[in-house]
Amino acid sequence: MYKKLKEIIKFPTYFTFKIICFNKINTIKKINKKIKDKKIKIKEKKIYFSKNKKYFSYSVKIYSKKFKQIEYLYKKIGKIKYVKIIL
Repeated sequence: MYKKLKEIIKFPTYFTFKIICFNKINTIKKINKKIKDKKIKIKEKKIYFSKNKKYFSYSVKIYSKKFKQIEYLYKKIGKIKYVKIIL
């Protein structure tokens, strides 16, 4: 997957992650911390809750200077306990 992304995307670029999680305390803070750890700028973020508020989707648009930043975020955010899907 990473190889195809690397071939398609031209850097620097804006890149949007869509993250689907259980609605648990501090999950968004943990995601933002992973992004800020690499000193990546967040351009835009949106949160949408499911009907029963059991889940939420978190869309984060970042400004990425190189592919390694995107690869790092996929791996690190995917390991957060309540994150179910990252697109």
